[in-house]
Amino acid sequence: MRYLSIVFIITLTVVFQSCQKCDPSNKSTGLILEKAIVRVIGGEGGANFINSAGDYDAPIEVSFDNGLTYEPVDFSEYSVFSLPTTASCSSGYTRNVSRSDQAQVVTYTVTVTECEDCEGTTTIQNWVLTGKVPDTYTPVFEIN
Repeated sequence: MRYLSIVFIITLTVVFQSCQKCDPSNKSTGLILEKAIVRVIGGEGGANFINSAGDYDAPIEVSFDNGLTYEPVDFSEYSVFSLPTTASCSSGYTRNVSRSDQAQVVTYTVTVTECEDCEGTTTIQNWVLTGKVPDTYTPVFEIN
């Protein structure tokens, strides 16, 4: 009986571990406006905290209708962030923007979940839109 219990436990362990799959889904948290899709036409990548059209050398547009129409970002109401990452071609991204009013710091964090079901890599800029963050705040960028 003890032998059967051990075999049963080992079998269950193998079955449940082999069923675990990587979930490369995307999620936005914190101050990020989840329904906004940011589009940048040209320009250079890099970690960016953009508070006016003059802060960046290319047009920045936003869509609030799943990409059907785009309009220039209204920087009197919004701020834009980017943080490029390079990961496997099957990856998920959790993007978070948080701010500390006391420290006057705004932090943009991108956490990457990489799956091993493809070869190759891809680089994305991770553009996001938030409500207006004061120009006086110091940006911090983190990749996990």
